[in-house]
Amino acid sequence: MSARARITFLVAFVAGCAAIAGCGTDTPTEPRGKGSGVKISDDVFVVNERTGLSLVDAADTLLVYDMLGRMPVIPPGAVIVGTDGGGYIRRVRSVLADGNRLLVRTTPAFLADAVITGILDATTSIGFSGSGGAARNAADRGELVAAAQGVSVSGGGLDLSNIVLFSGDSGGVASSVTITRGRVEFEPAIDLSMRIVPGKLHRFRVSAEGDLRLSCDVKIEASGRIRNSRSVPIATVRKVVIRNIGSVPVVEVVTMSFVAGFDVSSDSAFASELGIEIAEPVQCGMQLEGGVWSRTLAVSPSFVPRPFRYEGREGARIVFTLEPRITVEFFGLRCVDLVFGPAFGLIEWDEGFPVLAWELFASYGGVAKFDRGALDHRTAPYDSGLFRCCDATLAWGPFRTDAYIYTRQWGNEATIGEGVFSYPKGIAVDAAGDVYVTDNWNNDVQKFTADGAFLLRWGGAGSGDAQFDFPEKIAVDEDGYVYVVDGGNNRVQKFSPGGSFILKWGSEGTGNGQFRSPVGVAASGGAVYVTDGRNNRVQKFSSAGDFLGVWGEYGAGPGQFNGPMGIAVNPDDGSVLVADCQNHRIQRFSAEGALLAAWGGYGQGDDRFDCAIDVAAAAGGAIFVADLGNDRFVQFTADGAFVTKVGTRGTGEGQFDHPEGVAVDADGNVYVVDARNRRVQQFAPRR
Repeated sequence: MSARARITFLVAFVAGCAAIAGCGTDTPTEPRGKGSGVKISDDVFVVNERTGLSLVDAADTLLVYDMLGRMPVIPPGAVIVGTDGGGYIRRVRSVLADGNRLLVRTTPAFLADAVITGILDATTSIGFSGSGGAARNAADRGELVAAAQGVSVSGGGLDLSNIVLFSGDSGGVASSVTITRGRVEFEPAIDLSMRIVPGKLHRFRVSAEGDLRLSCDVKIEASGRIRNSRSVPIATVRKVVIRNIGSVPVVEVVTMSFVAGFDVSSDSAFASELGIEIAEPVQCGMQLEGGVWSRTLAVSPSFVPRPFRYEGREGARIVFTLEPRITVEFFGLRCVDLVFGPAFGLIEWDEGFPVLAWELFASYGGVAKFDRGALDHRTAPYDSGLFRCCDATLAWGPFRTDAYIYTRQWGNEATIGEGVFSYPKGIAVDAAGDVYVTDNWNNDVQKFTADGAFLLRWGGAGSGDAQFDFPEKIAVDEDGYVYVVDGGNNRVQKFSPGGSFILKWGSEGTGNGQFRSPVGVAASGGAVYVTDGRNNRVQKFSSAGDFLGVWGEYGAGPGQFNGPMGIAVNPDDGSVLVADCQNHRIQRFSAEGALLAAWGGYGQGDDRFDCAIDVAAAAGGAIFVADLGNDRFVQFTADGAFVTKVGTRGTGEGQFDHPEGVAVDADGNVYVVDARNRRVQQFAPRR
């Protein structure tokens, strides 16, 4: 065995340890008898500099010491336990003095060779503390001995942001795996128990117990067909504790590393972002009792998925893990390995292009290993799956990156007329599938069949009943009544399905029932919701125009608005979705205005907007957003997870120039007001 510059967990027991004063205390007793070694029994000796022998070299069978005093008397066959040079235990074959050097020929020995009867029960806590890569606090949680670039330590945990786990070519394909955001906290207590009776390891138990808190988002991309897997150490902490058993010093070394791993395979180029949150108590370990190994397990995690996205065209499998790995060493040899933690990812497979099935999943598992190492050669090793539990499907369904195909369009530029537009802005679909469009510059409403055939038109410029001053959005309730936001007149007008005027409400102002440049309207369940643009709020009315409530104010915080535009009601749960244009996000509220969720932000990414100007909701949870500045519409799940996107800037089929409005019918067809191209485009889900 070669000497190593590290301290190991070292144990030697004397017969009848329980009867010896000081057994199990934390402060080592200073050995006496310098120059002769410390004799524990006739054939067990503790050797270190304090006992007069300084280790200068070590090979598999030869130990070389400088003698700091007289030559010790160590007979052949004796067991020596060394606490220098990383710790070791050997059986002596011969002892030879060479000047001031002592040469000891040895063979391997085991703890059970040095112990007749002994018991050890100890607990060691380990974790991350301090701040910065050089944090040290060995007396508390341990010493940070390694950390990946970008990892910081604070508040007993690891902060992970923009940690690149892989970036380069894999099989000639460019790919990258990055932890974009994350934090992990885990400060387990490592319980260790051993019993040797008589001269044999009869009982061994080790377990890790603590609260594991993990929040992690991962971005994975590949430019083509790929198979790639890695394990990347994130940070490592080491805890050294010195105790005393009788006259023998005991050095315990526990190491905990967090290791990120990924296993990615795909038949084509793809890009994905996914994440998970978990906060659960964990207890796991292994136990030897009477020659039989068993496992210790107490974990029942609940997984909370983060919003995710996936863009690909063929089968893919993405698995990501973030595991604490705990090791315990004896006499310079690794004896215990506990590896456990959550795994999560996305499995997607081809069901006939372009329809893809997918599953977002999570699980919790681990492995335990015991190597008899220096403890007892008669003890069977143990290498087993510690556990695998709590498999969970977090989401599943069909997944298409080109889920919608262009089917038709209608409209063209004209000053005024049937089936033509000057600047179309709002759109709605009734239960029969008929489509209503407001023309902001022509001050009218036009009604079409689902195929784009013209049915009727009403309106005209003015402030009288059924007249408009720059009409904005439009909505249809379950009974077919039509609600139009008359922006320049600061009011809402209600019509029959045939365009007959019924009633109006609103005036300019900041009071209840008043508006300053209203824009969006949604009608469902007898309630009418209106976005009050310059007042940066949402007002709720009855279908007769009676004021029922209000929420919102100017700002970028939760529940605040900066130019609220489109609004929709989710038919599944009655929640209200608001397109918060200048905050570039969608906010979801209860029917009473309590904030439930929000997603978005400025940008061109799949979950980003350049003015979310309108929103529509379909039965089954699909949410559609008109993304004005990015010239597209984007589909999300009810919780804001990206599904697909359609559109680029242009005048061709499936292209847009300022998509101002979006609507969806009962069959899943999507209608988009393509304002500057003066048309409506229809898209059908690919089946």
